[in-house]
Amino acid sequence: MSIDDFHSGRTIKATRKPHECEQCGRQIEVGSPAHYAAGRFDGYFYTQHVHIECQAAATAYAELNGLWGEDFPWFQHMDRDIDWTGWLLEHHPIVAERLNIEREEAEVEA
Repeated sequence: MSIDDFHSGRTIKATRKPHECEQCGRQIEVGSPAHYAAGRFDGYFYTQHVHIECQAAATAYAELNGLWGEDFPWFQHMDRDIDWTGWLLEHHPIVAERLNIEREEAEVEA
């Protein structure tokens, strides 16, 4: 991370067009609330849209495990061998459903 990197985010009350959620990979429908962020990381500019529930889950998981900056959790890209699916099922079942995580899968990993 360089000194020129930045990140800015805000909540959108209703999207004007469909977007893909960066956390779960599912579509955010037109008119749905979403979290929007933009910034620059390692010299590359980015924008992202995330379901409100997915953002809440990722932020809670990051706070619980001290995962900030480049370690921030991106659920659709995380290794399912790491024990996070059970936590997600218990605390954020909507997000777990979007990621197709089922109770049996989480119990086997635990």
